[in-house]
Amino acid sequence: MLYRKQNKGQKMIKPNEYVNLKNKIHELISVYKSVNDKNVVTTIKNDTFALGVQYGIEQTDEWKHLVQAVDEISCSHQKADKFLLGIETLVVPFAMPSTKQIGKLFKKYKKVPDFEQSEFDLYETSYLGVNDTGNAKKFLILPNSEGQLFGVIGDFDVQVVNGLCAVCHTIGNVSLFSTKVKQRGANGNYVKRGNYICRHSENCNHQLVDLENLYNFTDSVVKY
Repeated sequence: MLYRKQNKGQKMIKPNEYVNLKNKIHELISVYKSVNDKNVVTTIKNDTFALGVQYGIEQTDEWKHLVQAVDEISCSHQKADKFLLGIETLVVPFAMPSTKQIGKLFKKYKKVPDFEQSEFDLYETSYLGVNDTGNAKKFLILPNSEGQLFGVIGDFDVQVVNGLCAVCHTIGNVSLFSTKVKQRGANGNYVKRGNYICRHSENCNHQLVDLENLYNFTDSVVKY
């Protein structure tokens, strides 16, 4: 797990908002190098810089420094990354559950992977997922829209295909995640639900910008 020092005196943003901002900044720099139409470039730049207002960080020094750097058409991806580190200090990282809390989330399962040893950057993390390759299973710690965490275990197909992830809604390497969900109002009846999700949850988090997709997935594997 990766933690960094936060700037607690400034307004904070969510990991998915930082991911979106970071991706949009790099898309803008790519546009500088590939699009000749100045009107198109200006439109994309304005849309990108509007995120500062949308996320409430437009008055921070970190945002102003980033905009000043990226406003130059000669700005490189490497230069942008240096200023994005300043924005990262405004991010509230994912709150890693304690070992005891994780045990409660998976209380019916004795052997739980060590989530703390996984390669997640908590400043770009909205949920946790660890593959148990030997048993063809995946362990997920998922939030709902109210911030409540759920531990979910499912069968994770070893076959990897190119498709749409149900969590980040991005095309990439996905596998079928299947779990049994208790039917609402039913007495002990379960239904098997399957979704294609990113093979590696670290990559998924780096592409996850809309939490509604994550919450919908959580609902689909927690309740029926």
